[in-house]
Amino acid sequence: MTQRNRFFIPREDKRLGDRYQLLEQLGDGSYGWVWRAEKLENREIVALKIPKEQGASNDDLAEGSALVNKTRHPNVVSVFWMGRVPPEREWYAIEMEYFPSRTLSQLLDNGDRGFVASYARILGIYEQVLAGVGYLHELGMSHGDIKPQNVLVQGDRAKITDFGCSVLPEDMYTRTRENGGTILYSAPEVVGSTRRGRGRSDIFSADIYSLGVLLYHLVTSRLPHDTLSQVARHSPFARPREINRSVCPSLEDVILRCLAASPEDRWTSIAELVTATQRARQAQLDYVPERSVSVKREPTADWSSDVIGFIDKSDYARAESVARAQFELTGDQHAFLMMVSAAVRDGRVFDAKRDFDAHPDLWSQPSTLRRDLRELALKCFLETRDIDRSRDLIETMLAEDDETPNILLKKASVLGLQAQYQEASEILLRLNRDFPGRPAVLRRLVVVFEQLRDLGKASAFLKAYGRVNVEDAWVKEKREKFSALGFR
Repeated sequence: MTQRNRFFIPREDKRLGDRYQLLEQLGDGSYGWVWRAEKLENREIVALKIPKEQGASNDDLAEGSALVNKTRHPNVVSVFWMGRVPPEREWYAIEMEYFPSRTLSQLLDNGDRGFVASYARILGIYEQVLAGVGYLHELGMSHGDIKPQNVLVQGDRAKITDFGCSVLPEDMYTRTRENGGTILYSAPEVVGSTRRGRGRSDIFSADIYSLGVLLYHLVTSRLPHDTLSQVARHSPFARPREINRSVCPSLEDVILRCLAASPEDRWTSIAELVTATQRARQAQLDYVPERSVSVKREPTADWSSDVIGFIDKSDYARAESVARAQFELTGDQHAFLMMVSAAVRDGRVFDAKRDFDAHPDLWSQPSTLRRDLRELALKCFLETRDIDRSRDLIETMLAEDDETPNILLKKASVLGLQAQYQEASEILLRLNRDFPGRPAVLRRLVVVFEQLRDLGKASAFLKAYGRVNVEDAWVKEKREKFSALGFR
């Protein structure tokens, strides 16, 4: 299996393993294919997402795993199962609720007539999006990529979907999209970043900002910003009423508070935003019930638009070249982040490491991007087996950037590489106590206690790991080894 599969060619009988009959391809996006499929065991119709990065680990491919086996919500596409489809267990798939619909983006593309002509319908759909995001927040997860393409609409019903950027605040192993969510809907503090290691309030506040961008788009037919650099700087933008005079003042206030540059100045929760939106909805219907037509304009573009375009095409070399030119011209820290990120994605970790070495001030001095730059530098050090620098950077990050599970896990890994198994085990046991059942922790606990010659504990953690990774051949191999030594 290649790292990235450009094409998914089903078998002649259009069956995927012994589980699904593929019926119709619904979409082919940057990150995966979506098919309408029939489950062979009960003939139920489901939507099946097949990621393109099939060479990645199961943990990295998982999307919305926190939703599996949870109570269904009317405004969230349900997730039923995910894993390698048996019996071959080659293709990873995510089984979801099939909801025949159009995306909100498709409806908006039809222009100012129809869907966007009525504030009652606009705000009715928007309140359903709020309800869906509120449900995710109640589960402790953010969405991370709120935009019209991820809102499905069927009549007057709406559901949010696509959880590839969703984040559990305590989840240090979540997969992240290449730009941490769609750039123009991202909050300034997370634009271009990984979102790893951010706290609950940080990631929830970023969702609230994205909800503000969505509502701005719904009432003005444009976005507050056109480029990554504008979002990152939180450049001044036109107020909604400057673009569309039919927007009432209270609805504009709701939007602008969502779009505050500082997270502390935004709505503090979805519940608070829902209450304000409901009040503004009534005020809007009393003010002007029909939305006026907005004047179309061409969005602006800059260097960051070109970089994102090349990244979306997986042309990382050209993305790096454009970002490098901008960095050398202006010293822009976002340009540096995108430059080294593109190099890493292109597999040129040593090149990225040289850039970090050449500009240590960019990731040592306080800034909004320091944590993300340090995370990427640490990745470079670890992949090039520069263990001493990895250890030193981890200690610096723990002292200056807050203690996060992700960094503690990396510290345990470095200690293991240095044969300091006892200290590594203490960190891993603490992580397992605080966040039980995490595969990355359980697997390392097996290895560490095997090295400590405590096969009883190694076997116990192997059983725990096997319960959450039943398809991992490594489990069978270790189980056979421990059984031969008298541990079952």
